[in-house]
Amino acid sequence: MKPARQIIFTITCGVLMACGGGGVGETSSACTTLKINGGESCQEGGSPVAAVLLVDQNNLIGTCTGALISGTAILTAAHCVASRPKGIVVAVPGHTRTASSYFIHPRYRGVEYGYDLAIVKFADPIPVAPAPLLVSKGAPAQGEQVVAYGVGTDEKGAVFLDRLNSGDVPLKATYLQFAGNQNGVFYETISDGSGNTCRGDSGGPILARNQSNQWGIIAVTSFSLFVSNESSCIPVSGGTLAVQSTVQNKDAMDFIFSVAPDAAVK
Repeated sequence: MKPARQIIFTITCGVLMACGGGGVGETSSACTTLKINGGESCQEGGSPVAAVLLVDQNNLIGTCTGALISGTAILTAAHCVASRPKGIVVAVPGHTRTASSYFIHPRYRGVEYGYDLAIVKFADPIPVAPAPLLVSKGAPAQGEQVVAYGVGTDEKGAVFLDRLNSGDVPLKATYLQFAGNQNGVFYETISDGSGNTCRGDSGGPILARNQSNQWGIIAVTSFSLFVSNESSCIPVSGGTLAVQSTVQNKDAMDFIFSVAPDAAVK
């Protein structure tokens, strides 16, 4: 695995060269060209979806996904930072920041218990429009289309850095079908046949539309029993479940606004 300094330099160069395009959910399409596991590759310019690079005590790098919810805050998954990394770098196209602090939801005890939410903070604001939390609508209806974003492994096994080094666009997205609301803590999705999430997409935003056709974050990617050391991606077909940690209950919202009171909402 590459040293942390080299990886962070690579990421900085890559995001500065990202191609143009709209922000999350600005069009009726998840993104543009077919790319990941049946899903789509996203043009990144102006996107609030972030790569979250985690430096452990041995200077090894882990990758998760997050979303800019205010100028100085990234929403991601708690399990991404639960190992207490010694450093975190977040990157959106054209901008990188070193985290000044991070906060784990106080009720997080492991992915199987929910509240898999964390906020990464940094001092210097990123001048990109944030992705709003969807507060004007509750959980989607069963079978409703949602969109998952991530920078994780793609259907060819290429990871974030592979795609940066090859000049490919690292960000990807796929449509999913909402499958259920479990006790207001977990949301579940299944593939609609077009794609699914993979390792490294953890913490990535799940977006749905409200009655005004506006997109907003309803959850973050948490886990699936179908992802393992042998399988980096959830199968596209077969109705296999992915589990997301909702941001739409009171405990989740209270935590987010206690740490990021200026978080955008729809």
